[in-house]
Amino acid sequence: MALLFTLLAIQVQAAKVQVEKISLVVNIWPPYVDTALEDDGLAMKIVKTAFKRTGYNATVRIERWEKALEGSEIGVYDVAGAIWKTKERQTKLLYSDAYLTNNIVLIAHVNNQQIKFNSLNDLQGVLVGVLKDYEYNDKFMKDPKILKFQANRLTQNLIAVQNGKLDVAVADKRLAQYELKHFMGNNINDFQFLSKPLSSRKLYIAAPIANAQSKTLIKQFNKGLAAIKKDGTYQKILDEYTF
Repeated sequence: MALLFTLLAIQVQAAKVQVEKISLVVNIWPPYVDTALEDDGLAMKIVKTAFKRTGYNATVRIERWEKALEGSEIGVYDVAGAIWKTKERQTKLLYSDAYLTNNIVLIAHVNNQQIKFNSLNDLQGVLVGVLKDYEYNDKFMKDPKILKFQANRLTQNLIAVQNGKLDVAVADKRLAQYELKHFMGNNINDFQFLSKPLSSRKLYIAAPIANAQSKTLIKQFNKGLAAIKKDGTYQKILDEYTF
């Protein structure tokens, strides 16, 4: 009997050892990343659940975006937990399979029936509110005829749209739905989403090329992501975060 308990204790201890700890560096980005939300937000719930399937305990570290990106690229952090892909970033980071799609939409005042969007030409001469440090559609950002005004928070642009100081605000649709509900609740009916999105971007995790373990981390995340999609866990998580 004593031998049996000893063997069980060894097995339990081995199981504990197999669980590896990694850190996810992110910036605040509700509803995807926010320590005030359940499980740190939609994106973090998916990422942590996928990693858990393959034996990793991922913890969330919140940093300013500039610091998070730079630290990820030079190998200070294990994984950037929510990031879009660019050619420049791919020179320093290994990317996972995409785990979410961000639909970038245009938000206008409900009374502004003149504003339409079918192509970038429709935005020339239009006052457009964008957010600092976002990687929007390249052609959109480089078009000098589209009048872009930067803000730190989407709420600032929504208020400007409501007051007629901006024609439209550009934002990820889930972020817009979240902020409209939580910060513009009494005036939520003042806004409309234009039917055609500006663009769609895939969301990934990424690990620094400089770190030897990065290939393994990306491989294991992809494996865990496939597993939670197959058994329905992924869809259940999506259903928990509706706005």
